Amino acid sequence: MTLLQMRYILEIDRCGSFNKAAQRLFLSQSALSSAIGEVEQELGITVFHRSNRGVSLTEEGRSLVGQIAPIVEQSRKLSRYYASRRAGDWVQLSVAAQRYPFCAKAFVELLKELPESPMQLSLKELDMADVIREVALGESELGVLFISDLTEHAVLRALEEKQLDFEPLVTLKPHVFLRRGHPLAGERSVTLEQLRPYPHVVFTRSEGDLNFAEEAVAGSGVDFPRMVYVSDRATIYNIIAHTDCVSTGSGVLPPGYADAGLTAIPLAGQRDMRLGCIHRREPLNRLQTRFVALLKEITADM
Repeated sequence: MTLLQMRYILEIDRCGSFNKAAQRLFLSQSALSSAIGEVEQELGITVFHRSNRGVSLTEEGRSLVGQIAPIVEQSRKLSRYYASRRAGDWVQLSVAAQRYPFCAKAFVELLKELPESPMQLSLKELDMADVIREVALGESELGVLFISDLTEHAVLRALEEKQLDFEPLVTLKPHVFLRRGHPLAGERSVTLEQLRPYPHVVFTRSEGDLNFAEEAVAGSGVDFPRMVYVSDRATIYNIIAHTDCVSTGSGVLPPGYADAGLTAIPLAGQRDMRLGCIHRREPLNRLQTRFVALLKEITADM
């Protein structure tokens, strides 16, 4: 099956008709039908149900579309990439990060510095395991995550297995995030025991291993009897800002990049967090280096 035939299948599925798809593809209907027939014969499946009302995917066809759609999209990305490079100066950066507001701030500051030229930038907020996976597979050029004394062995071992380097950015004291009107908001620092009565909000993880958690106290052995699981940063901010729920992390809340109703208080008796960038074992380019520098500037101010 060729890439062209894959595109034909996706267009027919999109149009729901061989005739409409043929018109959009500038083909005769017979040529399009013949191309699909070749695919069905090659794979030994029936891709489309055909009727007077149009066409629809068979169960085998839906499975096939699920597999070929990413291939066709990647082909389009490659075409756009090289077309833009031919058009003039080109900037590209892809970052995968744990859900930190200072990463968003660094990304915004980088955008402000870029000239008006073709660009393809991406910032994905993921859990630690997916950040490592993204960079290892080359889907993202840089990853941003943290390690602690509790997680260092497992995380560095995972990075070594995937031949990724960890470049330290800053060492930070763990903090607890809570709303400004929280019963503990007036404390200069708090202990984990003081936090136990309050619901603890954490991010969901693709891996069950606590070594890949985002919270500062993961793996510390502390049991929180009430847990709330969320998948995105906006939700966790909303929950903390409007309830007595708490969470733990870096404590870095750049103005304008977090809910104004939140505050961060040092968490006593906990080991430091080491934030850093991960990347493949090759020199960083100019844009990657600048993004790392912005991260260092922003975290150093907090």
